[in-house]
Amino acid sequence: MIEERILSLDISSKTGYASMVSSGGDLVLEAYGTLPAIHEPAGQYPANYVEWAALCFSAIMELIDRFAPDVLVIEETVAGSKAVYTQKFLEWCHYRLAVFIKETNIKSVYLLTGAWRSETGCKMTKEESKHNESVKTYKINNNNTRVAYNTDGKRVGKLTKKHINIRRANEVFGQFLSTPLRKKDEDTADSLLLGFCYHLRRMKNE
Repeated sequence: MIEERILSLDISSKTGYASMVSSGGDLVLEAYGTLPAIHEPAGQYPANYVEWAALCFSAIMELIDRFAPDVLVIEETVAGSKAVYTQKFLEWCHYRLAVFIKETNIKSVYLLTGAWRSETGCKMTKEESKHNESVKTYKINNNNTRVAYNTDGKRVGKLTKKHINIRRANEVFGQFLSTPLRKKDEDTADSLLLGFCYHLRRMKNE
């Protein structure tokens, strides 16, 4: 299998990214993180959104220049999944990157959220399902309260897909991480699993 340097991107106003090298059956993580949040510029819509998308694209280009990837692996947007203006901002960011891809002819792969989650094994365990069931039961038994506590009196919440993604990213990339990923690192976790999904497809096609 020819070595490829992957830059995977979970694009948003605080883009998650991961740079890794896929070679043979090996996957080596070189860098990962989440870019600092880029806030909506002052001004009137749509001009300020055009500027906002341009700022985010510039930050993405800095990643591309820094890591010099052979392939970009990008999470596809899903229409209607977000508020209308948030969705427009994301699409405009993606458009700027799509123009770059067209002009440079860099290899790119777009992955739907459901696809990469399934292919990388982001499935709830029996223990996690049991946890969610106990949270649900607690709330029902306490007049449908919005807050649940465990037997030690500690507040607990329902585990979501994001929690599962973070747990799975820690499992796959733990040897490369300086510290385990936490809830605040959800964009980083998604970018790691995007790259892992592409690597798994490469191995499958060999």
